[in-house]
Amino acid sequence: MSHNPLVSIITPTYNHSKNIETCIDSVSAQDYPYWEHIIIDDGSTDNTSDIVLGYDDKRIIYVKQNNIGILNLNKTYNKALDLSKGEYIAVLEGDDYWPDHKLGEQIKAFKNPGTVLSWGNAQIVDGEGNPERLFHAPGSYPAISRTTETLDRLLLKNFIPACTVLCRKKTLLEMGGFKQPRNSPYVDYSTWLNLSTLGDFHYTDDVMGYWRHHHGQATLKNAFEMIRSDMDYSIEFFNNLPTDRKELLSVNLEQIKKAKNNDLMEVYFKLGRKSLHQKEWAKSREYFKKSLHGSGTIKFYTSICILCSFLRIDFEKLISVFNKTHVDDLISD
Repeated sequence: MSHNPLVSIITPTYNHSKNIETCIDSVSAQDYPYWEHIIIDDGSTDNTSDIVLGYDDKRIIYVKQNNIGILNLNKTYNKALDLSKGEYIAVLEGDDYWPDHKLGEQIKAFKNPGTVLSWGNAQIVDGEGNPERLFHAPGSYPAISRTTETLDRLLLKNFIPACTVLCRKKTLLEMGGFKQPRNSPYVDYSTWLNLSTLGDFHYTDDVMGYWRHHHGQATLKNAFEMIRSDMDYSIEFFNNLPTDRKELLSVNLEQIKKAKNNDLMEVYFKLGRKSLHQKEWAKSREYFKKSLHGSGTIKFYTSICILCSFLRIDFEKLISVFNKTHVDDLISD
């Protein structure tokens, strides 16, 4: 690794005028100054362009394209990848942001020539930037995961928050750039799967990105489509692995299908909770009947929610007595 390698930061944005300034400012504040920030605007109709063009920094590269939508997100990412001049690629969507030590800390991981991707924990924040919960409990992952270990885990679940990722550009180009399964609004899961076969992943047990969750994001309907798309992709990916690599894995096809099905049950559970909160008691039970087919924790909390629906009690108020974040973390895990 050269002494001060350039990092190319890819930021796709669409109508992020409320948050794009926070995003750019978090890049400008990095204690590692060797970066270029490539912002690809997918045809925003708000004043995103005015805000970005207001920055007087040659390291910020702004490109506006005609809107092609999230189902063509890989084209937007790969356009930025083609424009990039850096040795490393970082991902930061237009409504997310970073701590100021992110690049300086994560670039160290690439002193190991076998590392192809560095990632860290993420702080989930609401639309106003108020902290909600950590994406992972501290200590959830080892510092370095070898290819087989990473692939084992990724085939079951995407556990890597995109806003924390820094990866080796050379390796990304070798696999043909960012991948996007059909009907999926994301490029991260499929891209990490492919990268995991090519080298080590390095985890930093510290917040390396702030991931904004707000009501304007993908709906739960999109979540169904995303999970089904991810399921199809992971199964196809597993089936296409060379036999000798499959034999090194701990997971099998049935485990992958079961894990993805559990993700679907989690969406039904969330829909049921939403209906329960809106006092739609009978409707909530229809969703909970489906989420009962989930495993362990989902089935346990679903049973409680069904009881709440008959007693006409809001589950959110019930768990406010306890630690709500803990409940959500158990369901997500």
